[in-house]
Amino acid sequence: MKRLGMLIVVLALAGAACDTDTGGTSPVSPTSVTTLIAQMSGAQNVPPAGSLEAGATGTVVISMVPASGGAYTASIRFQLGGLVKAGLLPSPLDSGSVIVAGLIHQGGAGAVGPPIHQLAISTSAPLVSPTGTVSVTFNNVAIPAQVAGAILSSPSSFYLNLYSALNQTGVLRGQLAKQ
Repeated sequence: MKRLGMLIVVLALAGAACDTDTGGTSPVSPTSVTTLIAQMSGAQNVPPAGSLEAGATGTVVISMVPASGGAYTASIRFQLGGLVKAGLLPSPLDSGSVIVAGLIHQGGAGAVGPPIHQLAISTSAPLVSPTGTVSVTFNNVAIPAQVAGAILSSPSSFYLNLYSALNQTGVLRGQLAKQ
């Protein structure tokens, strides 16, 4: 009888050790953030930015966090400089450089490619640089699954382009790269 009791205890302990049930919950995996960067300049634009904004430079940092269904949510931070300061130009351009559009394009360095995603910069919501610099972050930017997948699989095949009232073919451009 003692042997049967001991066998039951050993089997019960062995069964408990092999139990992988987590009580109906699955383990939580850490959220992975992918960071992309681009060093931007007017010289990288095709054609290069001209006029008073030719010396414009900047950095963009994009932090992408997975959302549902393959989509991502991004935080996009711009640090721009070398733009026109307020008071240098006659009205209506006297407020400094006015960035009127921001687009992510598909294309390698030196090539002009199709836009695949528009940022929340427009003529009705521009970035204005009265001091010649801009520092701004856009949070909770929705990046659709197809766009995110393409960018993350080959970041250098994409670039970010900013357009201004003075340089409507582009004032700043930078190829994306994983950080």
